Amino acid sequence: MIVATVAVSLAVTMILHRNAQAKLLRNDAALNQQGEQWAKLVAEQGLLSNQLAEARSATNDRSNELARLQSQAQALQKRTNELGGELKSNRPARLSPITPKSEPPPPEYFAQLHRTAGAKPRDAVNLSQALAKYAWEHQGRFPSNLEEVTTYLQKEKISLSGTNQFDIVYWGSLDDLKGIPGGAVAVIRDRQTWTAPSGKPARVYGLANGSSRIVESDDDFKAWEAEHIVATAPAGQ
Repeated sequence: MIVATVAVSLAVTMILHRNAQAKLLRNDAALNQQGEQWAKLVAEQGLLSNQLAEARSATNDRSNELARLQSQAQALQKRTNELGGELKSNRPARLSPITPKSEPPPPEYFAQLHRTAGAKPRDAVNLSQALAKYAWEHQGRFPSNLEEVTTYLQKEKISLSGTNQFDIVYWGSLDDLKGIPGGAVAVIRDRQTWTAPSGKPARVYGLANGSSRIVESDDDFKAWEAEHIVATAPAGQ
């Protein structure tokens, strides 16, 4: 009986030992699985941290670029205001002197002036309006030559008198004329001059607002053009 009791005790001990080993193996497997999950989470956290750092860096770069552009815009605005002030202060010196006692000519004078001008003012109106339409359909850019507005004249069934020839004197854009009255900027100029009833040379100009003007001058139109022609150049020059 003693031997049997010992044998039973040994068997029970072996069973308990095996159960303990099996439990340890299961615990080890669970710990290994948890360790793998933890390592995966650590790697994902590191990746997210890197992405967050890159996003913050890109945000800082954009903020720096925005600050730089704002600084440039402020500097340009300041320079624009300064130039506007200089232009305003210098403009009176460029105006042609006006005699205080001079009286405007009577209506009969202007009627005679337009008779001597013939079809020139009407041609200037048609051409300047065609140039303006071209600019509106080409991102605000005026044409480089009059051939480019031929289709606009044909579309409106407008034919020129053929008694004069005009040259473009403004090749800029509509944006460059913001804040400037359209009637103060010449876009085309008649090549020919003639003698007005006053005895002075006269010339027709087409303006940016689609109108025309007969200008009389005794200084080869230098003073008037200095005030009404904006210095630009054809595209590509």
